[in-house]
Amino acid sequence: MLATLVAVILLILYFSYLFSKLVAKSSLKMDSRGKGIKLLDRAVVGTDRSIDIIQVNERYFLIGNTATNMVCLAELSKEDVVLKENDVENINSLFQNMIFDKWKKKK
Repeated sequence: MLATLVAVILLILYFSYLFSKLVAKSSLKMDSRGKGIKLLDRAVVGTDRSIDIIQVNERYFLIGNTATNMVCLAELSKEDVVLKENDVENINSLFQNMIFDKWKKKK
């Protein structure tokens, strides 16, 4: 009688373990990495502060990040964001010019 009770408890524990693994696998299928979101460029402007260019599907945004806040500074056109892969030296100047142009337009 006691052996049967222990066997039933062990079976319940084993099936609950299998069920929890099944639930975990199904929740991982919903990929939370954001397939439609890409970080294109980042400029660090201080401790825990950066300005980023991100692509969300076919739209581009200039984002300001701090340790506690995130702000959309501007929406960019595709022409603003076109960067040549082999043009590494000019990427910083392109990024800085883009920021200054957007800043001047807001004034």
